[in-house]
Amino acid sequence: MKKNKLNWLIASLLGLVFLVIWINIVDWREFLTYFTQVNVVPILLFSIFYLLAFFFRSLRWKIILNPIYRMKLGESYGIFMSGLLINYLIPVRAGEIAKSLILKINHDIHISKSLPTILIDKITDLFPIIIIIFLIPLITVELNGTLKTIIIALFIIFLLFLAFLIFSVHHKHKAIKFLNIFLKLIPLRYRSLLAEFFVNFVEGMAIMKGRTLSHIAIYLLTICAVISEALYIWMVFLSFGAQVDFWQILFGYTLMNLTYILPTPPAQIGSNQVMWVLIFSFALGINENLTSAAVTFSHLLTAFWIFLVGIISFLALKIKFKEIVPAAKNRIKYEKTGNYE
Repeated sequence: MKKNKLNWLIASLLGLVFLVIWINIVDWREFLTYFTQVNVVPILLFSIFYLLAFFFRSLRWKIILNPIYRMKLGESYGIFMSGLLINYLIPVRAGEIAKSLILKINHDIHISKSLPTILIDKITDLFPIIIIIFLIPLITVELNGTLKTIIIALFIIFLLFLAFLIFSVHHKHKAIKFLNIFLKLIPLRYRSLLAEFFVNFVEGMAIMKGRTLSHIAIYLLTICAVISEALYIWMVFLSFGAQVDFWQILFGYTLMNLTYILPTPPAQIGSNQVMWVLIFSFALGINENLTSAAVTFSHLLTAFWIFLVGIISFLALKIKFKEIVPAAKNRIKYEKTGNYE
C-alpha cells in the first residue's frame, strides 16, 4: 500500500514538474485569445473519431484474444474503455491488469492466459513508427537532430520487439533460455518470480502462431486507430486557427502516441501539455501558444469522453470500480514481489 502511494506521489510530482515547465513556456495573454476565436462545433463533431480510435484498438485486442475467448464487440470495447479509465487515473498502468481481472471475474479466464494478449496489444502500439518513417518525406518542416534520434531509437525498439515476438512464436524454448540469461543480472530473490513470468509471457506469445490474417488485421487496425485520432487532432488545430496540413498532424500525433506506452502522471496532466508543445511547436513549427490552447481544450474534452464512456462501460459490465482497482494494484504487487493479497 505504501509503495502504491509512493508511485502515485512520484508520478504526481513528475506531472507537476511538467506543468511548471509548460506554464513558463506559455504567453498567457496570447493563449487566452485563442479561446475567443475557436470554433467548438467541428471539434465536438470530430471527437467521434477519438472514440472510434479506441474501438479499433479494442477490436484489435479482441482478435488477439480470440483463441482464448471470443468477445462480442460491445464487451471488448467496454473492457478496453474501463481499462483506459483506470490507466488515466492511476500512473502504474493498472488498467492493463484490470482488463485481465474483468475477464477473470466475468468469465473465469485465468490472468496468466489473458495477460500476454494485452502485452502483445501494447507491443503493437509501437507499429506506427513505420508510419512516421514513411511520412518524413511528406512533411514540410525540417526535423532537428534530437527528433531524428528519437525516431531512430523508437524504430530500433520496435524492430527488437517485433523480432523477439516472431522468435518467441516459432522458438518458444529458445526464447525462454535467452530470457533466462538476463536473470543472472537480477537479485536472487526475484529470479524465480521473473522466470515464471518469462515462461508465461513466451508461452502466451504462441497465441499468434500460424495466424497470418490476424497479424495483418491487427496492424491494419492500428493504422486505422492512428489515422482516426489524427483526424480529431487535425480538426482541433484547424478550429483554433492553425494553418497546418493533415500529414503534419498525422506525423506529430503518431509520434505523440508512442509516448503513451510509458507510465504517465495521473490524468496525463503536465506530460500531455509539454509533449504537445515539444512535438507540434518546437519540432513542427506550430505556434506554442496556439498549441497550448489546443491541448488544453482537447485534454478537457477527451477526459470528459474517457470518464463518460469508462463509467458507462463499468455499469454495462456490472463491475464495481472499487473492486477492480485494489485487485489490479495487488496483482501489480504480486508481479513485483510474489506476494498477492
